[in-house]
Amino acid sequence: MVAGMKNAVKKSNSLFSGLWGKAAPAPKPKRRVKSQRSVDVIVEEKMLPQEDFSGPPDLVAAHLLWGPNRLWPQDVVSENSLPWQAGEGTRIGILGASLGGWADVVANKVPTAEITEFDWRPDVSRWRLERDRALQTDKTFHEVNMGVMLPPPIRCGCMLGVEPIFTQAGADLLRWARLALEPGGTLILEELATDSPTLPLREIKNGWMARSGAGAQWLRLDEQEAILRRNGFVLGPIRERTGAHLRALRKALDEAEQRLEPLQKAMKQAPELKSVADHFNCEQKAAKNRLKALERGALAVYRIEVIKPRADELI
Repeated sequence: MVAGMKNAVKKSNSLFSGLWGKAAPAPKPKRRVKSQRSVDVIVEEKMLPQEDFSGPPDLVAAHLLWGPNRLWPQDVVSENSLPWQAGEGTRIGILGASLGGWADVVANKVPTAEITEFDWRPDVSRWRLERDRALQTDKTFHEVNMGVMLPPPIRCGCMLGVEPIFTQAGADLLRWARLALEPGGTLILEELATDSPTLPLREIKNGWMARSGAGAQWLRLDEQEAILRRNGFVLGPIRERTGAHLRALRKALDEAEQRLEPLQKAMKQAPELKSVADHFNCEQKAAKNRLKALERGALAVYRIEVIKPRADELI
């Protein structure tokens, strides 16, 4: 038995000696068959990164940059300044709900509200519904069909447009929002607006948004107000939120490299995740361009509150 142990030690030394110097001659190793358990562990370890970053690459990248369940930077100051007390016991709709991050905020702020989430982007909606089924969540989510323009099964007393609508979807979504509101209901938007009448068109197209729809428009605040009136809304308070959005955007970009680290580690085992990294860089670049435009006054952010009239023919 002692002799056997000595032979084992000699074999071990000969295997590791190649790391530090010239390897000692070793007998031809016998063919060894991996156990099923070790194979399963290797497969599991290789699949984990892909599972963590599964989904459409551009959406996974945005989700990674902006934080859990979000496709747009979180502005905590603006969230806290919303008139939450008005939502007690009402139906609140979240327009641009993406992966549910905003619903969690609303549920925490207004626990007595009935929350319904909506999104107009087919790719976002598909991914969201797949995730909801996998997690067996009890959240209520609906995709907005822009081609049909039907109201949801239940109308809302208040609707929050938590991602820019003019710059991502255009006026069609406003017409749907009017259908989705109860008479007298309120729509609250957080909108990006061009703030320079002489802004060159090339700057507007210069990568301010990584993702936008065919109907997206870059407009001045007065142009947005005119479109809201034409779509049957009564204008309420308008407040500039550029400063708060700037701080939120800077914070997210400062943390970008830290947020990218898990993806970089995963790419070592799953090189196909490079497409997610490419989209992450694209999203980050667009956000940096948007930040520069905000800092030099070419863009501004406004909170716009509008009301659906009680005597509305679209009841």
